[in-house]
Amino acid sequence: MKINNLISQFKSGLDKSRKELLGKLELLFNKSHNKADFIEKLEELLILSDVGVSATQEILNEFKQMDFSEYKEKDFIYFKEKLAEILINILKDNPTGINIDREKLNIIMLVGVNGSGKTSVAGKIAYLLKKENHRILMVPADTFRAAAIQQLKILSDQAGVEMINTQEGADPAAVVYDGINAAYARKKEVVIIDTAGRLHTKTNLMKELEKIIRVIKKEAKEYSLEILQVIDATMGQNVISQVSLFHKTLGVTGLVLTKMDGTAKGGIVIALKKELNIPVKFVSWGEKLSNLYYFEAPTFVQALLD
Repeated sequence: MKINNLISQFKSGLDKSRKELLGKLELLFNKSHNKADFIEKLEELLILSDVGVSATQEILNEFKQMDFSEYKEKDFIYFKEKLAEILINILKDNPTGINIDREKLNIIMLVGVNGSGKTSVAGKIAYLLKKENHRILMVPADTFRAAAIQQLKILSDQAGVEMINTQEGADPAAVVYDGINAAYARKKEVVIIDTAGRLHTKTNLMKELEKIIRVIKKEAKEYSLEILQVIDATMGQNVISQVSLFHKTLGVTGLVLTKMDGTAKGGIVIALKKELNIPVKFVSWGEKLSNLYYFEAPTFVQALLD
């Protein structure tokens, strides 16, 4: 995707967040008469935008060192450029996307709480990687609901990739076992595992995910494993504790933020990176299979502040 089109897509998806944050920032900048007043109100605005406490403090520390009169003498654009620089610096070590090694079996396991959009993301990742000419097999390990299996089948067909057959009530770890062996037999490069949504506080359900990981480690030979947690961005700061517990139990390697177009608090991306240092790999908005994008910090910040 060309860079201008990508920025346009990000702007569209972040429209609510941009309008909310940018409008209030400009008003704050223009109405503040001294640095102390500006810093105090900037802190409140950043917290309300779900930027998080740690990232907010880093931003404030940078602006506390500034000559506020110098900024006022220039204009809001100069201030925005400084803020963008700070945000990109916070996000700069964020690895982009997923590295697919054609010499290995690349396993992508999607986890998260109920309603975060895991199955839709599974279809979108399959569609994206199929366009990059990878051979993909979908594994429906959400066997608690027949509807989840049916939904993944529909998405697999739309993306033009194969899915193994299973039935409602099957043991998820057994389905993954079958999926890995089928992937080798069918000479696939990528296995995408859709797991059931579960509360991070339910120990027995989390243990099922641990069992799946044990099966992967036992059955897969030369392989790489990405454990991607799918997050509903509209949940705001509540996702911090979710991700923390999933990461502690499973070792989450990356995040996928969905429903970014449904929230005015896009700052959660910054909070997650600063608080947990787990990279955001993808962002998603909209229902189409094509509505999934590799996360790029400069593009994200430009779309948020432009």
